[in-house]
Order: sequence, then C-alpha cells, then structure tokens
Amino acid sequence: MKHFTLFALLILCICGFTFAGNDSKDLFTTVSWEKAIEMSKDKKAKAIFVDVRTPQEVAQGTVAGSLNIPLQQIQARYSELPKDKSLLIFCRSGKRSRAASDFLIQQGYTKVYNVDGGFLAAPPSAAFK
Repeated sequence: MKHFTLFALLILCICGFTFAGNDSKDLFTTVSWEKAIEMSKDKKAKAIFVDVRTPQEVAQGTVAGSLNIPLQQIQARYSELPKDKSLLIFCRSGKRSRAASDFLIQQGYTKVYNVDGGFLAAPPSAAFK
C-alpha cells in the first residue's frame, strides 16, 4: 500500500507539471464594447482602437478613428503601434483579434485589450459606415 501511495503521488506530480506548462490562459485582457468605448474617451487611458480586419471589411464600416492593421500584416507592421497606449484590438467576431492580441503580448506590449465579440457586437454608437 505504501508503494501504491508513493506511485500515485508521483503520477499526480508529473501530471501537474505537464498541465501547468500547457496553460491556455490569455495574457491579454478581454473587455466589453462599453468598457472599450469608455477607455477610448478617457484621456488618461490613452487607448486606441486597432481593427485587424481586411481593408474590404473595414470599407463596410469600422470604429471612428481606429487604426487598421490586418492580421495578415501584423507581424510586419506591429511597430506602428505605440507601446505607451492601451490597444483595443477587434476584428469581425473575435478570433483574429485574439491571435493579434497574443502576438502583441509576445512582442512586449503590455496594454493589450481584446474587444469581446468583435465588430459584430459593436453598439451603433461605436461604428460608422
């Protein structure tokens, strides 16, 4: 019985270390559209919207004043983004903005916010056409 207990503890430790290395927790913060709009209006927050959709999607409507860097170009153009401002990243539905947010965190950006739901979830007050 003593050997079984030691063996079980060993297995638990190994599994714990294995799963700890595969933690999929995001390193960026996800915010609602309401919070993102509030941050963009707050002079102290120094927040800007970054639209990672294609130019064709942006032509159909976007957030007023947003910067467009399509996800396909983010690796080549990320240095255009200021590190001293909060970046409010959005796409159409949220998948590309998550990828862009992950990438920016890996490049040393610390104020990265993924806007929940993407442009599809944007309230009319945030968008223009």
